[in-house]
Amino acid sequence: MLAERNNRPSVDSRVALRVFFMNDGEYIDPVRIEDVTIFDRSAMQSPSSILTANGLIDDEVASSIAKAYFKSDSINGWEPFTNYEEGSLDSSSVYRVRQGEFLVVLDGISEIPSFHPRWETIVLNTASSVGDYIDVWTVQFPSASNPKVVINAFPLFDDTFYNLTEPLLIKTNNELTTKKITLGSKQDIKITTDFTVENRNVNSSIRNLFKTAIAVNPQIKIEKINQDPNLPARVEVSGYSQTADLIRTTGQNTFILSWDTDQLRTHAQMLAGNLGNMRGVYAITLKYDLLTERIVTPQMYVQLV
Repeated sequence: MLAERNNRPSVDSRVALRVFFMNDGEYIDPVRIEDVTIFDRSAMQSPSSILTANGLIDDEVASSIAKAYFKSDSINGWEPFTNYEEGSLDSSSVYRVRQGEFLVVLDGISEIPSFHPRWETIVLNTASSVGDYIDVWTVQFPSASNPKVVINAFPLFDDTFYNLTEPLLIKTNNELTTKKITLGSKQDIKITTDFTVENRNVNSSIRNLFKTAIAVNPQIKIEKINQDPNLPARVEVSGYSQTADLIRTTGQNTFILSWDTDQLRTHAQMLAGNLGNMRGVYAITLKYDLLTERIVTPQMYVQLV
């Protein structure tokens, strides 16, 4: 399981350093991702600390202070995320999750080396101390002829381990914030999540840990609710397994699924005559894992108009 950069990752965990590339409000793939380099945040007191005058990484400086390095040898500089294997010596690559979404895995469990072609040296993961770091992506965008750098930040912690003297009791509340969608739109279905620790004996420091994401493996089911007695009362238009790899999760446990409603026109259930009018009420059910529990939410409803 991968920890996310915004969810209090531990120094000895596998951390997904995820980025999203956008252009004019749409997720896009860069032309190429050259590489990704990790530094202590303190190393960049100003852009000139690690960058040259042309805005790229200063190899002479960076080669002595880099904490980790990631690079893929493919033409476009990334591999599909399905190629990722935990602990593999090949896992120091850049991975594409889906359109516009990429990540590298900072592995604090296995010793994953990476060869830097310009420095002609092996770079090991030495981001093993608590503190703040930056991940510097060297990327060529479609509208640019030359690579540019994109800089993000993330922290590593060592206080994510704790013990309790009783089982942890967590109450969940999910809310669908997308209430109405126009037919033909491609729009995000957003579901927020709130956690409440119900144990009175658990102190506030542990309660605060649950302000960041602990829900994993989200899946969403979409069903059409038919009022016509000549049609099936409920018709599944997207099952759990179909959405498992499509859901994005924020650091505040908001689940996001992009729904292209125009695809209903050629959906198998539509062609079979089971949908009737595409407009109407659709039931949304969210399922996810929380510690030892599997949460299935009550049905929430969105209107397609």
